[in-house]
Amino acid sequence: MTTEGLSSEEIIEFRKMLSQQIKNARENSRHKECLLCGKVGGFCKSHAIPEFCLDNIAWNGKVNSINTLIDTEILTKDSGVSNAGVFHIICRPCDGSVFQNYENESAYNAELSNTTLNQIALKNSLRDIYKHEMEVEMFEASKALIKERNPFLSFFASIFFNAQIKARKTDIEECYSVFYKAKEYLSSQNNWIRLVSYDKLEFTTPIAYQGMVALITGVNGEVINDIYNPKKSYNIEYLHLAIFPLKDSTAVIMFLDSESERYSQFENYIKNATQENRLEIINRIIFLYTEDYYLSKNLGTEVTRCLEESAKTLQDISTTTPMRTLKNAVKDFDLRRDICIPNLLSKEYAVTVEEQ
Repeated sequence: MTTEGLSSEEIIEFRKMLSQQIKNARENSRHKECLLCGKVGGFCKSHAIPEFCLDNIAWNGKVNSINTLIDTEILTKDSGVSNAGVFHIICRPCDGSVFQNYENESAYNAELSNTTLNQIALKNSLRDIYKHEMEVEMFEASKALIKERNPFLSFFASIFFNAQIKARKTDIEECYSVFYKAKEYLSSQNNWIRLVSYDKLEFTTPIAYQGMVALITGVNGEVINDIYNPKKSYNIEYLHLAIFPLKDSTAVIMFLDSESERYSQFENYIKNATQENRLEIINRIIFLYTEDYYLSKNLGTEVTRCLEESAKTLQDISTTTPMRTLKNAVKDFDLRRDICIPNLLSKEYAVTVEEQ
């Protein structure tokens, strides 16, 4: 959001209002019970990305968020590691025990285990459930605020926000499907995951990310997820992605639900691509589809400027609207589109030990 034309006092007031809206949304979307064990209360700050990964790219205990690349004075541009990408939906005992495997750097010293991948998927679903429930409350609050302050715009605002709320509630249902499956397999020796790629880079990348994305289109322009399909029977298929900066290396992971069928062309391309090409595609997916990545504060001026320029272009396609069609979305999210996005997974931008 641009702050052009706003006075310093107006910016301060807007920050206060936004902070209060976020606080209210968190309270209104708060669960009474831990989603994992069912016990009441005791929620903790759970990291969406393992804290040790953020520590590996932090400078003076802080990392940059996507807000660094956006021209705004409203949003905080960096975050302390302890507060970066946290959510409140599970209790402390569950957070400390359920995710022990994948939140240990030694899990990436050898072949990835099914346990590690399942825990990543479980954490992804929990974070997205929390995120989308918060978004629903934020949209409801924004709709009410416009109705109160500008009744003339209320009708049009309601149409927009109601469409967004409906979309997020569908997202929540899809995330719960992933959650229930991942939770079911916590104590099972069976596997429901299909590994697409695992690259262990011999350097530390300046970017950390963990999450699941619904690719709209693949590398060859094929449709993977029709996000506008209104049929209840149509299920979104998610791609799980992780970029974990380690002390002197980086784990870059992609995997799918083994029952996913619509990624066959994409998966085949990725498996046959060179590592350089594969990492370029993953980097593009991160910047085209996500906003929950964290960056080292040691990124150079030139690469930061390039990322800011690409962020301006990508901002235009980041919001799903009722007016957009699948054809538009396939064009907007084309992984081959001519846009300069520096590949932060290349050695050129590696974070060295001396910088930490």
